[in-house]
Order: sequence, then C-alpha cells, then structure tokens
Amino acid sequence: MIAYLLPFFLLSFLTILEDLNSLKSLLKNKYFYCFIALFFIFFIGLRSDIGCDWLRYEQMFDKLSSKSFLDILINNFVSGPNHVIKEFGHNLITIFSRNIYVLNLIYAMIFVTPLFYYCSKIKRVYLSLLVSYPYYIVVVGMGSIRQAACISILMLSIFLVSKTKYLYHFLLTIFSLLIHQFSILFNCFLLIPLVPKILKEKFSKKYVIAFIVVLILFIYSSPSFIIRIYYYITIPSALLGEAKGAIFIWLINFLPSLVFLLYLRKFNFNSYLNKIFIIFSIFAIAMLPLVFLKSVIAYRLLLYVFPSTIFITSNIPDLKLFNIKSFYIVNSIIVISFLSLIFWLNFAYHASCWLPYKNLLFLKI
Repeated sequence: MIAYLLPFFLLSFLTILEDLNSLKSLLKNKYFYCFIALFFIFFIGLRSDIGCDWLRYEQMFDKLSSKSFLDILINNFVSGPNHVIKEFGHNLITIFSRNIYVLNLIYAMIFVTPLFYYCSKIKRVYLSLLVSYPYYIVVVGMGSIRQAACISILMLSIFLVSKTKYLYHFLLTIFSLLIHQFSILFNCFLLIPLVPKILKEKFSKKYVIAFIVVLILFIYSSPSFIIRIYYYITIPSALLGEAKGAIFIWLINFLPSLVFLLYLRKFNFNSYLNKIFIIFSIFAIAMLPLVFLKSVIAYRLLLYVFPSTIFITSNIPDLKLFNIKSFYIVNSIIVISFLSLIFWLNFAYHASCWLPYKNLLFLKI
C-alpha cells in the first residue's frame, strides 16, 4: 500500500506549498511539472498485473497481437460491425505494441498527458492533481485503460471547445470513438451549449467533413454499442463487481456538483465552462436512481463526470464560502482525499486487484 501513499503525500505537500504561495519557482517550473507527469506515466504504464481488467486486456492482446493490419481492417470493416472485436483504434494500438507493457505505456501516455494539460489550466494545479489521484488516477487509470484514456481526451476537448477550436474537438472525438464507443455520448454533450451558435453560423467545409466522419463512425459502431448496452441492462448487477462502487463514485461527483449549482455565481468560469459544467453537474445528480436500478451503467457513465468534478473541486478554496480561509478548505480536501484512498484500498470490492503494487522498475510494495 505504501506505493500508493507516496505519490499522494508528494501531491499533498505540493498542494500545501501552492496554497501557501511558497517555492513558486519550483511549482511553476515546466520541467518539474513534466517530471511529475513522466513519473505517473511510468507508475501507471509499467505496472505489472495490477487492475481487475489486467487479465482481460492480456487475453485481448494475445488475440490481436498475432493479427496483421489487413486482418484487423477486414474484421472491422468487411466482416461487419456486429463482431466482438469493435474498437478499430484500440486494435491498431494493440497490434503495434510489442507486449502488454508497451500497450499499457501507450495508454498511460494518452491518459496522463491530457490530464496534466487540463490541470495546468486550473488555478490550483497541484490541488487538481491531488483531487484526481485517489480514484481517477489510481483506480480508473489502472483499470479500464481505454475508457480512462477517453475521459482524459474529453478533458482536452473541453478546453478546445471553450476556445472555439471545434475541428480539433471533432478529430479527438473520432480518435476517442475508435478507442471506446461510450465516449461519444459525452463528446456530444460538449456541443450542447453551442447549439444556438451552430444554428446561426455556417460551418466551414472542414468542420462539416469532420462531423460527417464522426456521424459515420457512430452509425457504424451503433449495433455493437447497442449490444453492449443490452448486456449491461440484462446481466444482473450482482455479477459485476463494478456495480458495488457506483454509489461511491456518485458521492464523489455529487458533492462538488451540488456546491457548483448552489454557488454558481461565485465560480469565475467563462460562459462556456459554466454551461458545460451545469450539464455535467445535473447529469451527475440525476444518476442517483440509476445507481440503484442499474449500477453498472451508472458506474460507467459517472466516470465521465470526473473532468467536471476535478475542475470544480479545485476552485472551491477560492470561493470564500462562509468566510472560511482557503488553508482550511485545502487541508480538508487533502484529508478527505486521503480517507477516500485508504477506504478504497482497504474495503473496496476489487481492491485486491491493486495490491500489492508491482512495477517493472520496482519491487513489490
């Protein structure tokens, strides 16, 4: 367990320094920040036999690694979309990876890089990383690697759309859809606040072409997407361990969402971020009935609310709610994050899949 605590203590220390406005030259040094990001890429990407999806990805790798590019192409686009093998992008990454560790390292880079870029745009950079660590980095980042990568890509898209860089958003949506089909829903959410603007303005040809490609990919993959939804609906939740964590994930997302909606005027976000985080916050709160009815679906969907939760929580210390000093709020977030990490590692249904931590570069810890 100590392997998971050391990064937490490091981020906590940096968060406190950030709040005290100390060692600015270190905290704002881009090389130091890149070093921290590189550490997490190796921490996640070079892990060994960690995560309950490890065996499934290993079997998937063994199945796909022996196939050629032509085989993958035929299997996805000639044999039809109803095959078990669906995500073309993931299949390509797999066949070009030499082993499961290279595959994980690639996904770790796709996961960590957008996350660190996203956090770098938040006022309290290290607090946002600390908030991300207990569940998003440790559990999601080392669990379902495809979905984790797509959630981080979603973070990047949020800023691109807020800066009116729609073409990049469409390209990232295409990439994300090729890795994990569930990502299409929340990538479409990002465009909801822009509907009035889209209706008033004519998009250039490059936007139209990108949108058509996204639409074609979605239509093509929809049969297997529907099959997967049907599977989650019909299989009893008790047979899937993820369901047991749905209420925990809901609580993690519910509290920041509620604070955001109650004190919306205090958050100094731009117009677009306000609108998109309102959508995400309402969505998170509305998921409560589904948590009890179909917890597996709720769990999968709630993971995509983390970009909103991380951003909102990291800004709470600056709201001056009830005239409480930021020092106390920051330290309260550190304590809550610590308790969340300890609770999950000790009592979570699947915690045994993460313990002990093993890495190609380190001994078991």
